[in-house]
Amino acid sequence: MAYSFQLKLTSGGTSPHLYRALVDGTLEAFMILDEESATVSLADRDGNPAGGLRMSLPSGQLEVTDKNSTDSTSLGSEDFKLLAAHLGTQWKKQGKAPTEIRKFFA
Repeated sequence: MAYSFQLKLTSGGTSPHLYRALVDGTLEAFMILDEESATVSLADRDGNPAGGLRMSLPSGQLEVTDKNSTDSTSLGSEDFKLLAAHLGTQWKKQGKAPTEIRKFFA
């Protein structure tokens, strides 16, 4: 089964950076890359942390920050981990917040 995602930077300027995630062309979610704390978190479209998931980029540890809010998010923890890992890898590689990441897995 094919799987694809796109992460697109929607905010300019300084950290934290807001990304719009589109999974399989239909599922929309938002993520925040915080360069200062080296974390990626689920967010709402306004850039406020929401969804209860955060990943530390140095350790790769997934943290559930609010067990109740993970039920209401459209992005599950496995999808979040995959997208956050790719975002973190590109951030480390480029030395700055990437503007867009597209991946397709056949």
